[in-house]
Amino acid sequence: MTDTELLNWLEENQGYALVSDDNKSWACVCDGMQTVPFCPYPDDVQTTFFIEKAAWKSSIREAILAAIMQ
Repeated sequence: MTDTELLNWLEENQGYALVSDDNKSWACVCDGMQTVPFCPYPDDVQTTFFIEKAAWKSSIREAILAAIMQ
């Protein structure tokens, strides 16, 4: 897949988050919780993700591809 196709997939599949850690690893996840803002425009939210060890990848592309393959 091209980079454009990967980004388009992320835009079309709402709820996914692309997350990085301090070890230069990436994960594309949708398991988590967040506060729900009650206003019609973007607001501050607190988000917590549950990321399994196998979800961490060495590049952004690999992380998105892994999410697509699930």
